[in-house]
Parts: sequence; structure tokens; C-alpha cells
Amino acid sequence: MEKGVGASAIKRAYNLTSSIMRAAVDDDVLAVSPCRSIDLPAIAIKPPQWFTLDQAQSVLDELSAPWRTMCLLGFYTGLRWGELAGLHGHRIDRRRSRLFVVEVNTKSGIKEYPKSSKSRREVPLPGHVLEALERHTHRLERDALVFTTTTKGRAGRRLDDGNWRRQTWWPAVGEASFFDTDGEQQPVPHYPPHSMRHTCASWLVQKGVSLYEVQHLLGHESFQTTQRYAHLQPDAHKAVLGAWERLEAPLVIAA
Repeated sequence: MEKGVGASAIKRAYNLTSSIMRAAVDDDVLAVSPCRSIDLPAIAIKPPQWFTLDQAQSVLDELSAPWRTMCLLGFYTGLRWGELAGLHGHRIDRRRSRLFVVEVNTKSGIKEYPKSSKSRREVPLPGHVLEALERHTHRLERDALVFTTTTKGRAGRRLDDGNWRRQTWWPAVGEASFFDTDGEQQPVPHYPPHSMRHTCASWLVQKGVSLYEVQHLLGHESFQTTQRYAHLQPDAHKAVLGAWERLEAPLVIAA
């Protein structure tokens, strides 16, 4: 892999090239696609980066009011950053305490997810999160974006991912700290905004919510993506430990 190109980038390039070649075959431009029997580099699956409750609270405490609400929503819904930044007021169902994920903020503007996409979904809201949203949106137009720029002279504009990270997220994470199990104050892990999504999934799985439900909550297209959190399930190793306990003559080491 030259010039630092990773396995994921190679796979994306291959998939694009392969689809172009298939189209060429369909149009009788090529007899056979050259994209066959290609050995692609394995993609290393990284464990999800997630915050503990104390760490997440510390990050929230370092944020100003509008961003505290935005990140509270992120931690409790698992919305992607683009989904948070693309949320419109009329997508919040206050009566049923739900929100509908339809629009997403992209580099080229606000776009709707395709109707067939699993990313287009309904997400439940805990009561205190809905209350925070209502306080934030009570003066906004119903169809307006919920979260926009706040800089004087430039307020009300669509958020930019890079600017928001640089001006809002990283300063808050850099200032946040928590106390470890030994009572020592430690800096919060330097995780990106996407870690709010991982945190949401990790907390839910640890509390016994099924991977199937988490998949639909987060809008994962593939169940394999959700399986990254399987090791956090309360009974993840129950069968293995149970088998060892049933062993007739367990191995021992003399004192």
C-alpha cells in the first residue's frame, strides 16, 4: 500500500472500479470484467472508542449551551454527526418523544436519505433529552435546522464538520477530565465526535439491549457493523464460563 493508502480506501476504490467494469460489460464495451479474483488487503476491525458515563459528563460540562444539547442528543440517540447537524425541528415528535432521521448534513449541503436506506429511521428520546431539545428549539421556526452556527455575525448557518470539531469538540475534550477508580484525576480520552455514536451503542449493549435493536436504532446497513459491540453484552461469555464450571475434574495447582 503506497503513499499510506489504507485497506479501506483500496476497497472503496476497487468497488467503484468494479461497478464501472460491470457497467461496461452490460453495455458490451468489454467482454469480461478484469475485476475478478482480486486479493484485497484485509481491513483491520478496530474496537469502538466509547466514553464512560463520567467521561461523557465531563465533556458535556465543558460545552456551551447549544452544543451541550447537541452532544446530549448524540450520546442518547447514536445519531451520526451529519444527522445531528441535519436535524430539522419538524422531525421531532414531542407527543411521542421521538425524532425521525431523514436529512443529513453533507459537504455539499443538506440531503435526504433514500427511502430504502436503513439510515432513515425513528429514534426514541428519553424524557430529559426531549426537555433539553424543547428548551433549545422553543424560539426556532418549525422547519428550521435545530443546530446552526452561533458566531456573532454568522449565526444561523449550516454547520461545517471541520470547523465544529476544531472550535467546539476538541477544545471541550481537551479540557475535560474524570477521576479513575484510584481517585486520580485523568484527562478524557482524545476521541472524535463519532465516539458519541459508539458510546450510545456500548451503553445500550451493556444494559442488555439486543444487538438487533441497536442495529435498527443506529441505522446500520450490515449486522456485522453492530457485532463490534457483542463483547460488551452482559452474558457475552456466559456459555464459556458455564462449560468450565461443569467440567468434572477441573485442573488445579497445588498451593
